[in-house]
Amino acid sequence: MQFELLPPVPTVTLARRLREIPLFRFASVDELFRISAISQQVRYPPSAIVQRRGGKPEYIQVLLEGAFETWNGEDHKEVLHPPAMLGFQEVLEGTAIPREARAPVESIALVMAAEEFRELLSANIELALGFFCMLLDRQEHGRGPSLTKTPNLVEAPALSEPLKTVDKVLYLQTVPILHRATADELYELAAITREVELEASGLLFSEGHPASIWLLLSGAFVLESPSGDDETMVVAGDCLGVEETLAASDWSWRAHVRTPGKALQIEQDALVELVGDRMTLLQGMFSATFQATEPAGHERVSR
Repeated sequence: MQFELLPPVPTVTLARRLREIPLFRFASVDELFRISAISQQVRYPPSAIVQRRGGKPEYIQVLLEGAFETWNGEDHKEVLHPPAMLGFQEVLEGTAIPREARAPVESIALVMAAEEFRELLSANIELALGFFCMLLDRQEHGRGPSLTKTPNLVEAPALSEPLKTVDKVLYLQTVPILHRATADELYELAAITREVELEASGLLFSEGHPASIWLLLSGAFVLESPSGDDETMVVAGDCLGVEETLAASDWSWRAHVRTPGKALQIEQDALVELVGDRMTLLQGMFSATFQATEPAGHERVSR
């Protein structure tokens, strides 16, 4: 890349600029200062290459002044304006850059080295959870709990011997958010996964309890809104609470067992502790989140 490194900018100034970017508005003051500490301002001359398609992302870049023009190597071009971002999704996913980019006019960007940003996420899991919260947009009050279907899940008998670790692994790999998890990571996840027997009319959770991921293997339970006006039935093969757990939220609905059965539960604190030490697992979960939040048929764009 062709750029000129500009003189250092006071950290407080960089933090203020980061606060203006929607994706960083959730971040605490301390987190903004940490991000600012690994950031530098650069100037691109007209026609300079900003990123090359197919390579690993070296930087996350925030456009402050000027413009970036991106294209996919074929016929799709797009002009981006401040505060557009390049490389953010690819750094979080651990994937290659899908689009070329150049500066059609003199432009100034705030750049963060990809490796330093990943190290910052590993050391500050709250920052990663904040990104999940923004990407999943779980701030809408009154919205029902997140619920997804898990393909290829074979219903487990309601009454049987406790599941073996390998059985938990086979069930967990059907959860969409874990599709990129390696065998070792799935075994680590299985170690923090609780097997729960559902008893008739039992209360699983209520409003204000920390959210957790529930994978229903057999039986059924009903979700009830705080007002009692809305209900949603959860049946075998349903996975509940992924979004709320990744966003470190509390439940806003309650759940009662309708039919006895069996479920797997991953509690919020245990999951946060695990992913904080497993960057590849975190990247896989970010990748699944990006895929789930992008409209069908929508080409990836810079964020």
